[in-house]
Amino acid sequence: MGWHIVARQPHDSAYAPARQAMHQVLAGGLAAALVAAVIAWLVARRLSQDLKRLARAANGIDGSGAASDIPQLHSSREVHRLSQALRGSIAQLRSANEAMERQVRERTLQLQQANAELEHQARSDPLTGLLNRRGFDFQLDFAMALARRSGRPLSVLVIDVDYFKRINDQHGHDMGDAVLRTLARAFRMRLRESDVLARMGGEEFLALLPDTTADAAVVIAEQLRELLAATPMAHGEPVTASVGVATLRGTTDTATAMLRRGDEALYEAKGAGRNNVQLQR
Repeated sequence: MGWHIVARQPHDSAYAPARQAMHQVLAGGLAAALVAAVIAWLVARRLSQDLKRLARAANGIDGSGAASDIPQLHSSREVHRLSQALRGSIAQLRSANEAMERQVRERTLQLQQANAELEHQARSDPLTGLLNRRGFDFQLDFAMALARRSGRPLSVLVIDVDYFKRINDQHGHDMGDAVLRTLARAFRMRLRESDVLARMGGEEFLALLPDTTADAAVVIAEQLRELLAATPMAHGEPVTASVGVATLRGTTDTATAMLRRGDEALYEAKGAGRNNVQLQR
């Protein structure tokens, strides 16, 4: 019929559904963004906390290997892998550190034993097993310091085997060595544990007698002399010795002076026919 129908409507009413739809879309988008932001914040917060826990655990490891265990975390695949990697690395480091410490302890013990053996060899006479001059001097210095401080007596015996050269010349040096070893064993059996016996070299010996007066030292020297004369020897002949006795003279006396007096007493014993004891007070 060629008609046109025109419906007129207010602008606000016409666009109201569109505006409502747009507002709904914006509200939904804003809510979704807010939820996403909260979720992202929670994830980031947990991730941050896990990383901080890992950092604290790693920082807690000290030089001895004692530390809190590295936690195994699951906030994300990457964090889980990182915690596993750290746990494995720490375990390897601890194992390597323990192995190194064991090796250091073993090497230190070996070194201490070697040093102790060297020190023993440096202070011992290889033939008789007694102290040598170096070892005796160390014991003498200690005994003199103790005697001076406490005011207690201290004596020394200087012992020399009579006619020892004759034994070497007639029976050989091996027999002479056997005589010296027998003498050392016999003297050690007679002396006290607190006494110090040493070989100075050749056929000369020294005996340090703590808490022993001059008269008591003379008695011990006589016993040693008689013991040696009665001890059977491998070459079938008796062996005798001359003994010089000296004692400490107060707090101003020295080791050198006391040993010199012992040597002088030994010379007197040799001059008196050997196989006897002489005292230098």
